Amino acid sequence: MGRILIFLIAATIMTACGNTKAGKPMSVGEPYEVTVIAEDNNLAALTKRMLTDTREPMPQPECLYNVRTMKSINDVTKFMRILVVVRKNITETRVRYEYDPYSRQQLMILIDVESSKRLKEDSLNVAHTLQNTIELFEMKNAARQAHNNSNLALAKEIEKTTGCHIDIPNDFKASKTGKKFVWVSDNGTKTMCNICVYTVDGIYNSTENIIRIRDSVMAENIKGEKDGMVMTTERKADISTNNNGHATTIRGLWQMTGDAMGGPFISVTKTDSIRQRTITAEAFIYAPSEPKAKAMKRLEAILNTLRVD
Repeated sequence: MGRILIFLIAATIMTACGNTKAGKPMSVGEPYEVTVIAEDNNLAALTKRMLTDTREPMPQPECLYNVRTMKSINDVTKFMRILVVVRKNITETRVRYEYDPYSRQQLMILIDVESSKRLKEDSLNVAHTLQNTIELFEMKNAARQAHNNSNLALAKEIEKTTGCHIDIPNDFKASKTGKKFVWVSDNGTKTMCNICVYTVDGIYNSTENIIRIRDSVMAENIKGEKDGMVMTTERKADISTNNNGHATTIRGLWQMTGDAMGGPFISVTKTDSIRQRTITAEAFIYAPSEPKAKAMKRLEAILNTLRVD
């Protein structure tokens, strides 16, 4: 397998995402909408395949990306939100990326390869770089939008109740407050997005303890229409945990006991050693028969704005 070289052109992603670059139009397209540019059909097909992995855990397998392929960049496609340009011209696989080349809030990734055979050999590494670059770009965009268009009243309610700050977008209107607990929702009709922030006394880092606390807090604060209907964690589903030293992120499925309601959730947990407490910001979606992957990534970006005051 050939060595893959990765380059960053222009600025860091945080600078690029906030760059207005006067004179350039805004990019066109929805989050995670990707336009692959490749003259070679095999290169186009291989690159598209790298962006068709399913997102887990989800109630049903679901792809995060919407991908179209085209032969060349023209006066219309050059303004698309995410461009992936694949070129056959060197002997070493190279991946580099640039921000705002033609428009604002735009990402362009350039992949140089010797042949479709070499791209296939390097596909795992290239796919990893491709997906991580796109997701970081979209997560920074979503976090910035939440910060610039936040519901200050709900943010203050969360801060008053939990002593934490999180950027809640202004499309979230409804809220419920409990003991060291706040639940906010956009009350969407097809896709209902929800965020909860809560704290408990003591330091808890393990997945088992975080989920145990989750089930206890949710059972106390989020109930169904009838007695005995409470939110719990679906133990039969795969639970994914990532601890980066600063926070523990858990992905899984939730269900309402005694009811057919359920869906995906993600939680970000931090510890506060000064106050000897554990803080969790969690997002969950209820969207029967509707796509959920993009909405979950947006909510994940919002959770990552959590700050302990």
